Amino acid sequence: MNPNLLSELEAVEFPTLRALVVQGTRTRRGRVLLGTMDPWDGRAPLRRLRQRELEGLWESDPSALAIAAFDEATDEVLNPVGWPQPEHWRQLREGLGSMATLLGSIAALSWPEDRPAEPGTHLGIDPLQITAALLPAPESIVELLARSFTEDGQLDPLRVPALAELHRERQRCYQAVQQKLQKILRDVPEAFQELSIVERNGRFCLPVRTERRGSVPGLVLDRSSSGATVFMEPFEAVQANNDFVEAEADYAQAVQAFLRELLERLRSRREDFTAWLAFQGEVDEILALLRWQRLCEGTLPALDTPRMCLLEARHPLLLPQVRASLELEPLGHEAIPLSLELDQRRPGLVISGSNTGGKTVVLKTVGLLAVLAQAGCAIPARPGTELPTLATLHADIGDHQTLIGSLSTFSSHILHLRRILGQAKSGGLVLLDELGTGTDPKEGAALGIALLQALSRRQCWVLCSTHLGEISQWALRHERFQNASVQFDEERLAPTYRLLVGMPGQSRALTIAAKLGLPRFILDHAEKVLGRREQDWRDFLRQLEAERTRLLEESDDLARQREAMEKDQRILAEREETLRRQQEKFQRDSKEKLQRVLDFVDHESKRLVKELKEKQREASALNPDRLGTETRERVKTIEQIARTEMGALPAPSRPSGPKVELRLDGWARHRGLGVEGRVVALKGDRVTLQTAQGRRLEARVGELEALVRAEFEAAQRQGRVRVHAEYQAIEGELNLIGRASDDIDFEVHRFVEEALASGSRFIRIVHGHGTGKLKAAVRAALKGHPAIARIEDAPQAQGGAGATLLTLR
Repeated sequence: MNPNLLSELEAVEFPTLRALVVQGTRTRRGRVLLGTMDPWDGRAPLRRLRQRELEGLWESDPSALAIAAFDEATDEVLNPVGWPQPEHWRQLREGLGSMATLLGSIAALSWPEDRPAEPGTHLGIDPLQITAALLPAPESIVELLARSFTEDGQLDPLRVPALAELHRERQRCYQAVQQKLQKILRDVPEAFQELSIVERNGRFCLPVRTERRGSVPGLVLDRSSSGATVFMEPFEAVQANNDFVEAEADYAQAVQAFLRELLERLRSRREDFTAWLAFQGEVDEILALLRWQRLCEGTLPALDTPRMCLLEARHPLLLPQVRASLELEPLGHEAIPLSLELDQRRPGLVISGSNTGGKTVVLKTVGLLAVLAQAGCAIPARPGTELPTLATLHADIGDHQTLIGSLSTFSSHILHLRRILGQAKSGGLVLLDELGTGTDPKEGAALGIALLQALSRRQCWVLCSTHLGEISQWALRHERFQNASVQFDEERLAPTYRLLVGMPGQSRALTIAAKLGLPRFILDHAEKVLGRREQDWRDFLRQLEAERTRLLEESDDLARQREAMEKDQRILAEREETLRRQQEKFQRDSKEKLQRVLDFVDHESKRLVKELKEKQREASALNPDRLGTETRERVKTIEQIARTEMGALPAPSRPSGPKVELRLDGWARHRGLGVEGRVVALKGDRVTLQTAQGRRLEARVGELEALVRAEFEAAQRQGRVRVHAEYQAIEGELNLIGRASDDIDFEVHRFVEEALASGSRFIRIVHGHGTGKLKAAVRAALKGHPAIARIEDAPQAQGGAGATLLTLR
């Protein structure tokens, strides 16, 4: 990278953020791709395209994009010298397994037809899905490794046919020699330093005390350094040891042959490994960018636009989560969002204001976010942010004084400005901090204005900060520049970090000096020296800033009110939609129930007429009185069933009116149940009513309507609490005969609730005998109800098993 470009990026702290993004990578290639990232590397369109491609899958199913790096294992496997270690086989098995999943997940992706490609990319070439679909699958290698190696990378000979028998023979020989040596240890334990079997020069032997070596006839394989122990191979175990050594050699030779063949097979796919690693690195790069996007809670702004529009943007290094990731101390204040809009007609901004007011933070925020976006990274800003494509970046921020070069602060600034003038291109971004300082204010202002004029003619985007009023006044008159200031709290002597575009600021040197205790006579003399004209200018700026602050506060209040109003409108719309659906459901249910009643009445009427005709034909046995009584009973039963069915229609919901202001010890009525009582508890939106019978009912404020005391007392004088039922007066009995067993829950529960509200203690549900299904459905609906103390069959005089008697608590 060009050293000059590197210094400019360092001035806006781009390398620091790039290093943080690199921390999110998992592979070597991913670290290389992001470690060399810069705004002009040409990969930004690819990064943006692929972030949009993988973002949905990464958010919904991260496991589908899991990455297990196998760079080191690939190096060892493809290296013609040496053997891979178990760790390398484990890494290769896991890495290729994740690669198979990665290829399958990405190959199944599809780009939305209604979304265009990023400028500078092609949907038929650049998406990762295209590459994933073309790459060979590693499943065959994964299956081979899974058959040959355990999860920790150890070769499993029992899974390899060519090794299984040799391995079993080796184990048999090993057990034989171990058994012989164990027998000798048990027979003469006093001859050994310790009761253990050791290995010397590939043969198993026993640690025998030197003075007892005659107790164990055999071959001496080694001696201890002290000479107190000799390591002997008993003659009894020589043949067994020979068998084991031969079996071990045969097995080792077979293992080497198997691994050599396996490595040759893997090395024959060197190009595939190279392609897999390259693809994994590119996916790793994008996933690291998505992790950064989540960390900074950012978005990908629109690029290559004719304006620079930042909406509620924040400097990443001021975000708490980013500072925590970099192990930086937390800030003592919140990062205030920055909103700024420049266009090609007015691409210049002059920022003035107090010292420590945040002017440099504004410059660095704009510069850093611009280069991050141009590199293809998300930035912490609200959607709708737009940024132009920058031809160059130049930043004169900080003190360039150098003792080695014998340069003063002003001289170093001049040399830097000279380089900027020589290299700045049309469409480039130039950031100038403390323009015109370091020399005589008038000469510094003249140089600064001339520099801004030259950069303006070159069509550059220019942001500069200054303390010189002449530069701010010049920007007021120049059509391609506008002023801005950073708000400052004079009472606390602290910046608010709020950028006020459209008005210049003041340095407030005298105000700050007064707050810090500089003698009054010094300040008075300074004001005289300052001159009346300059004081008027500063007073004007102060008044202008106060008025601007007031207008901004009013604007914020209006924005909050508008947001609250929009929220209320959404809630009302949702309530209206809910009411509409409830009314439609009520109409459907009513029609269904009415049709069912009509069908029932029609059917029973026809059956009754048929029975009367049959009995009329039996005139000899006809008893007119009895026939009339039976007919009246049948008609009464039909009428009762019809009324019960119609009375069970659910009441349509009514829109809740404005909330009623209730007070403790006041009186209220529940709109739906009609229960009236005294307000004994009022907490937020929850109200508790107590009826005359002492029962309590909890409800929301919107479900109640206030009652005047006289109305409530009139009801009390009647010795009861009035209950309004819109379709049926509350009775002690509910008749369900003729109803379907799967359509009674609502009626049963409503009947119980109405009985509770009326203070009833004993109620009855008539269901008849029939097949028993209706009775079972009633009992199932009542099971577990907290207000029911007892459920039993009614007495024989009240219907017996054909009715259920309920005792309420």
